[in-house]
Amino acid sequence: MEDPKRGPQTRDLWAGVGVDPLGPAVDPPAMVRSSPVLALLAPVALACNLSGDVSSESTDTVSTSTSATATMTSSSSTEAPTTSEGPTTSTSEGSESTSTTAAESTSATAGTTTTGTDSGTDSDSDTDSDSDTTGDLGPMVDLSDPQLYSFEFRADEADPEASEALAIQLGYLDTQVIPRGKLVVYLHGAGAPEVCGSKAHGQLLAGMGFHVFSPCYRSDYGIGNCGDDIGGCRLEAFEGVDHHEFIDITPPNSAELRIVKGLHYLQEKNPEGDWTYYLDGEEPRWDRIIISGISHGASSSGVIGMNRVVDRVVMLSGPLDTDQAWLKGQPMTELDRFYGFTHTDDDQHPGHLAAFADMNLVGDPTPVDDAAPPYGGSHRLVSSAATQNGHGAVQAGGSSPKDGDDNYLYMPVWETLYGVTP
Repeated sequence: MEDPKRGPQTRDLWAGVGVDPLGPAVDPPAMVRSSPVLALLAPVALACNLSGDVSSESTDTVSTSTSATATMTSSSSTEAPTTSEGPTTSTSEGSESTSTTAAESTSATAGTTTTGTDSGTDSDSDTDSDSDTTGDLGPMVDLSDPQLYSFEFRADEADPEASEALAIQLGYLDTQVIPRGKLVVYLHGAGAPEVCGSKAHGQLLAGMGFHVFSPCYRSDYGIGNCGDDIGGCRLEAFEGVDHHEFIDITPPNSAELRIVKGLHYLQEKNPEGDWTYYLDGEEPRWDRIIISGISHGASSSGVIGMNRVVDRVVMLSGPLDTDQAWLKGQPMTELDRFYGFTHTDDDQHPGHLAAFADMNLVGDPTPVDDAAPPYGGSHRLVSSAATQNGHGAVQAGGSSPKDGDDNYLYMPVWETLYGVTP
């Protein structure tokens, strides 16, 4: 029987590549899921410990990793401009990193404060979603020591079978805010980056209450080599299943298995975060996951939303894939869960608008500059704000425009795209 969450094209080849399940996050007596009422009262209990604007790039990050190779980073790093779609090589954001030893790591203690979030009742009320799970109290996150947790680790640290795209993967969780009970998987652009994803954007999303993970995956094959089936290349890079003759990507090097292995790794290093809440056995729990990305990662996010039932799809500077068949396919995720954001100073902007139309995204292209949410209810958002890099401006970081108080102009846009505001 076909699995409605995986779709007709998926052939499960992961046999023998599984992970030994990890133990519970903390001692069972301490793992008491709070009711929605207690979750609402949690901010009062934590008020004396909260520390200012956690979405600021100046926030310090603290790692709980016990591995000398999983490093703590400072969120004062400068975001490098994102490269355009194509087989180019991205560069690291250039932040300083320091190793954290086992003696320096933090751990949960008896009697810590945990909270769950009623995942069926959040602020994302613009549409009725099949992903809502009434009565699900969400991940049990330890809020007793509020801070921004930041993790950097190589893909082969999480999975010894991984052999390609072995750069630095990123994970973020901010316990200074009440968790939303959703994971954002953020996909990087084309090429072979030294750091997979955006540190600034990941930290910003964590400040909104999301768990955040940016996996490394194969995005260096050059979509021009995929002919009239770019979607097949993207799907193979995601699943590790044969969909296109040009590339050969195995499960350990696929984005989907990287997500599974990454969540197990983060659970081991940070059990306080309850990262494996976002797993259903040895598969991602897609109905609690927002798939998002920029450029090549935006197009790949669209393909994933076509082939999995996810909570939401957020595409920044993408998709592109002009005239490709997958854009007009029937998505497994409800169409009103897809969102796109593009900048007029991006050379690819006309292609983004064409892709929005081919996908039949909700609404018409709608300017966000000098406007307020919900931007007429459109899911095709456009900016013309001044920037030196229109392609990279739509994610947090160096080229994203700010106001006179050093706040991101696009904060309300991102809150709308990711469902923080209805």
